[in-house]
Amino acid sequence: MERHGMDKAARRTFQDRWGVAVQAGSAESVAVLDAAIEDLVALGGDPVGGAEKAAADEDLVLARIYQAYLLLYGTTPAGVGIAKATLDRVAAAAGIPDGAAAGIPDGAAGLASPLPEREAFHFNAARSWEAGDWEAATRWLERALLANPRDLLALKVAQDLYFLVGNRLELRDVTARVLPDWPQGQPGWGYVQGIYAFGLEENGDYRQAQDRAQAALDHNPRDVWSVHAMAHVYEMEGNHHAGVEFLSTSAPDWSGSYFAVHNWWHKGLYHLELLELDAALALYDDPIRANRSTEWLNVVDAAALLWRLSLFGVDVTERARQLAADIDELVSEPVYIFNDWHAVMAFGLAGDHERVTRIIEANKQVTAPSAKRAAAAAGLDLLEAFAAYAAGEPGRTVELLADIRQRASAVGGSHAQRDVIDLTLIVAAARSGNDPLARALVAERTARKPPAAPSARRLAAHVS
Repeated sequence: MERHGMDKAARRTFQDRWGVAVQAGSAESVAVLDAAIEDLVALGGDPVGGAEKAAADEDLVLARIYQAYLLLYGTTPAGVGIAKATLDRVAAAAGIPDGAAAGIPDGAAGLASPLPEREAFHFNAARSWEAGDWEAATRWLERALLANPRDLLALKVAQDLYFLVGNRLELRDVTARVLPDWPQGQPGWGYVQGIYAFGLEENGDYRQAQDRAQAALDHNPRDVWSVHAMAHVYEMEGNHHAGVEFLSTSAPDWSGSYFAVHNWWHKGLYHLELLELDAALALYDDPIRANRSTEWLNVVDAAALLWRLSLFGVDVTERARQLAADIDELVSEPVYIFNDWHAVMAFGLAGDHERVTRIIEANKQVTAPSAKRAAAAAGLDLLEAFAAYAAGEPGRTVELLADIRQRASAVGGSHAQRDVIDLTLIVAAARSGNDPLARALVAERTARKPPAAPSARRLAAHVS
């Protein structure tokens, strides 16, 4: 690898802004990388541009690994390919054999490593993620956190990967294990509170989740992940009016974020539960879909909101056709079945059942370890169930969804995102003439979240 005139002797060890060692050519480039990492954690700014600038320092290996992470977040075949090439260049420069993990230094045993310890952990995590073994990636990140509990990059990426694989307990506990090392008043404390808040919410600890998220927002109102954690609490407890108010008043703090579409989607969920269908549709047309993004993060929200609107009886056919056309080239080789599930929603609503079939068949052929596990556990059944509903086969939908509701977390996502399964099952039960099941599902939903009773009853009337 070309070193732009900087030899290995120029590489020195610095501390990042959270106190963890990192090797680089200069303190200035470390500061640039720190800012780019904070952009990712805060879901704001320009993490990609910051990472590229930091990577200009050839001795800052962590910057290039971080670039690979950002590519992998996109969950596209092209992104995975570029991430692999990026990691291959890191490996070649360090003398790591093709496809191999970097050895971890062990001073006690006198073992050498081509990379410093922190960089080696992150390289191995990124390599595992790129190779399709996302669970192995989390194990490397857990080792990184044992070595350096204040490694904010490891914490953020680990929780996000646990989210992608649907590991609810570790969404919470990956942060719980490092909390003592993040005391109040130290840099990064607020971000860690927000990360922990989301894990608490996904495990039903709504009071502590709200308290932690609020503390983070009191510290920094522009912490978008903490806004997001709070939005989930409002959703899960059925505080829909309060949720609308919270996201409306806080919007100036997060609407410029690349994560903004997802927060607008949460606002759309509140409106649906309140049977304010026009308000939800207006959100789809403007902040959610106005720019016709083809980033999976935004496509998933668009498809999910259209599907829910359809369940409530709104004709979304033309919007679905436009969305399907926008993502036509995005749906090729499967990477993440959660994405393809939402592609099935979009193409199914658009009436393109042939494309839906091709998506399902492609997911039957996946070989990457994490994708294969998710498909076998619940993913393929989910694709088939939503395809059946779109094709006008509610009875078949009921057969499939009734069996997999409790294991659907295997495809990833949050409780709020997977709630579309229960909503679809209620409507499918009603449309197939299984009124006892529809009534039972409404009763179940109402007991869990009493404010959702009117919307659940509306669904059971099979207005769609």
